[in-house]
Amino acid sequence: MRRLLTSLVVAVAAALPALAPPHACADPRPPGPLNAAELRVALRRLQVTGSVLYVGAHPDDDNTALLAYLARGRLLRAAYLSLTRGDGGQNILGAEQGDALGVLRTQELLASRRLDGAEQYFTRALDYGFSKSSDEALAIWGHERILADVVWVIRRFRPDVIVSRFGTDGSGGHGHHTASAILAGEAFRAAADSSRFPEQLEYVKPWQAKRLVWNRFTFRAGSQPPAPAGTVELDAGGYDPALGLSYGEIGGRARSLNRSQGAGTRERRGAIVESFVPVDGDTAEIDLMDGVMRDWSRVSGGAAVGALLADAEQPFDPARPWLELPALARAHAAMAKLPRDPLVAAKLAELESVMRSCAGLWLEALVPIPTVSPGDTVQVQLTAINRSPPPLTLTRVTPPFGARAFYLSTRKIRFPC
Repeated sequence: MRRLLTSLVVAVAAALPALAPPHACADPRPPGPLNAAELRVALRRLQVTGSVLYVGAHPDDDNTALLAYLARGRLLRAAYLSLTRGDGGQNILGAEQGDALGVLRTQELLASRRLDGAEQYFTRALDYGFSKSSDEALAIWGHERILADVVWVIRRFRPDVIVSRFGTDGSGGHGHHTASAILAGEAFRAAADSSRFPEQLEYVKPWQAKRLVWNRFTFRAGSQPPAPAGTVELDAGGYDPALGLSYGEIGGRARSLNRSQGAGTRERRGAIVESFVPVDGDTAEIDLMDGVMRDWSRVSGGAAVGALLADAEQPFDPARPWLELPALARAHAAMAKLPRDPLVAAKLAELESVMRSCAGLWLEALVPIPTVSPGDTVQVQLTAINRSPPPLTLTRVTPPFGARAFYLSTRKIRFPC
């Protein structure tokens, strides 16, 4: 186990994020270990393999309460794909516009994901301000170019269910909104077609999601039009006693981090009914995830991994989480032997992050200057601290992507055991 755990020190993974403070968008600290309640949830989440991709046009089009419910309540792998970075929006915080505003809104959205627990993706679409029609938006963006980006995300993330924030009927009131729904519908089929964007297949494989649905808007009581045939509903307003929050409260906090847009959102409590209208693929009868295998049996040889992960969850001691490490190491060894695909890779990274939290590891990389240019040399100071009884050893540091040379000075590493 010791050799396995040493490699976890420098692995980079997307774990279920800790509940960040309200000022998370300005917090430069790396994510620390999960607390006991979050770690218990993360151990259960390792056993769930279903996934949902939510698609919208702008950073503030996400349904954060639903994303929190899916990621933290249902323990699914959830993600939001924003076609733009909000470059053409308004800014009530400062003078940033254009590209600078896009950077600001990107960071706001990443802060939201740290709260609601979902992942974040973008395309190359430019937010050029209000659009009168989807035809205009697609023409300015480059229809095939942005469709390729959406297909790429689907093939890479491989969602079981795709959810569109908007409909294709123009009810979203913005050309970008309608265009995002059109692209989601086209990409739903194109991602599974090996003749579409074949240049991507060097890196990813075709993927057919089980269904595409539209997350229909909720109107005021008494004015909601009849639901189309096949519409399913779920209550995203559940309460998590381990976290002491409802998913509506988490979602409100996450959405309020879109501060440059003045998107202060109330923290809803009680029932939050979400409606999903079928658009393409299999029709759900009761639940959004109907017919989706959500355990390790969907992976060849994965049943044994699922059993090991279930065993690891049972003896959890919040005062001594490092006692989980031997069982998690066995699950890691079994998972590493599975045929590698995006699902296994994502879960392996998630498992490694849980193991780091169990060990209380603190990892930080700091540079003395904010920007560099290609060909520059930059010093990186790595801090790695083991705060648990098991002896760990730092065995390697992986250089950043694109680095032509990487030199390690052990004098810049602190790793007491």
